[in-house]
Amino acid sequence: MSQREDIIGFFQKVCDDPTLQDQLKPPCPANRDGVANIAQAWGFNLTGADIDDYVRFAAFYPQFQDAIAQHQSGGEHLADWLNKWRKHLKKFEETPLDDRYDTIKRYL
Repeated sequence: MSQREDIIGFFQKVCDDPTLQDQLKPPCPANRDGVANIAQAWGFNLTGADIDDYVRFAAFYPQFQDAIAQHQSGGEHLADWLNKWRKHLKKFEETPLDDRYDTIKRYL
């Protein structure tokens, strides 16, 4: 499997497994290393850099933890939130200067 497929597989597993979701919530650090450590413990050969390449922004990690909590409390499905994140990244790749919030954060 490619690195991208491994990352997608990991996030699909997260969507389907409440135990894994619980491990990714606090006190798991809301950063690439925290997520990578959990992924590795579950048998995924991913590093923090691999995950960063896929999710692109550090803001992903705390928002991901919030999305897990909302999903578990009956809010938006985690898979829907992840799909919105991917759409956001696609738009950003196409027109990076149109997304002022993320553009400004990159330079702070």
